[in-house]
Amino acid sequence: MSVKAVNQKKYREQVLQKIEENREETVASLLEFLGHASRMTQEAGAQTYYAKLLEKMGLDVDKWEPQPEDMSINPNFMACRDSYKGSPNVAAVCHGTGNGRSLMLSGHVDVVPEGAGWSKEPFTGVREEGKIYGRGSADMKGGLIANYMALKAILDCGIRLKGDVILASVIGEETGGAGTLSLIKRGYKADAGIIPEPSDMAICPVSMGVIWYRVNVKGLQAHAANAHLGVSAIDKAFVIASALEKCNKEERMTLKHPLYNEVPNPFNINIGTLQAGSFPTSVPGEAEITGRIAFSPEEDVEEAKKVLEDAVYRAARLDPWMKNHPPQVEWYGFCLNSGKVEMDHPLLTLMKKKYWDVTGKDARVIGTPWGTDAGSLIRFGGTPTIVFGPGPRETAHQVDEYVSEEKLIQVAGVIACTILDWCEVSEQ
Repeated sequence: MSVKAVNQKKYREQVLQKIEENREETVASLLEFLGHASRMTQEAGAQTYYAKLLEKMGLDVDKWEPQPEDMSINPNFMACRDSYKGSPNVAAVCHGTGNGRSLMLSGHVDVVPEGAGWSKEPFTGVREEGKIYGRGSADMKGGLIANYMALKAILDCGIRLKGDVILASVIGEETGGAGTLSLIKRGYKADAGIIPEPSDMAICPVSMGVIWYRVNVKGLQAHAANAHLGVSAIDKAFVIASALEKCNKEERMTLKHPLYNEVPNPFNINIGTLQAGSFPTSVPGEAEITGRIAFSPEEDVEEAKKVLEDAVYRAARLDPWMKNHPPQVEWYGFCLNSGKVEMDHPLLTLMKKKYWDVTGKDARVIGTPWGTDAGSLIRFGGTPTIVFGPGPRETAHQVDEYVSEEKLIQVAGVIACTILDWCEVSEQ
């Protein structure tokens, strides 16, 4: 075994031991982090807490509020708010000694509303039987803490790196990725990146894209007693819904990708809501369908839009009423781009090896079943990014969301070992 290999093993063992020694600190940090509710517009408390963690490591923290003009780097971005006041991004750079590759570790701090039906308090953080419960524990404050503890263990061991490590906590992922676009616009870029979204420890070199749609369907309002004089917008909405389902079965289900074999129809069209009418005794004169279309890493946003628009307008042309009163398709509220890292990318090769080193098992390599900020980092930030995190994807956005304590520690270990080899240890 070469001297370099011996040293790599020594550093790896030191860092993994330190992560285990820091287990209680890891759990305590996540529990406290979860106590800061970070719904949209309420992220400031959680971001201040994360910034303090980074400052404790001796890093200079950059904290700023994204500006609407930052989003211009993504022509498909759709804002859900006019201002990001009170919703800061946080980033810090652990500077290397030079001549090493840089790595960005980023994640989103914003969480979806907690909803009803929790058996535990969603914003206190509860440790119970090897699990840590709380809104955002899986998606994805657990991942943010894993990033932090991975780098902290390296620094605690007195190890210096050649390459820079960027730690970032961004806002707005759940509503389209504003925080990451602002991060890119501010100049943060690395040779590669990791986002610890809830992949349940699967390594995801590809991320699907997601965009929301709205279809406005016209009818002809009339009194219910004179229904024959009206045209029900609900009936016409059903025609459109049927066309979308047909598109799902005949077109979207035939769209395959080798990393999405676990999901029957990953790039589907979903109908989320149908609203119509204005009064019980009136024939409804308008209806609105909303939903999302997911798209492959091989597709871009415009291609996905065309698939859905073609299905809607094709059905409308075959309907005597809608032919002359066509529905309108709008794109609104949410768009996360797809993105991919090639299967022979050195970060993917390295992460699979580090996964084995830490767990003694082969890693599952799949695509994400949801949109992530990885697409923006890849497409607009020039940072090839892989998704890999501790949270079980099934609990994201659900009541009693949790992350496994053991997987949190293991993910921190894999990320730390990846940092050591990717950025390289400096002997200076």
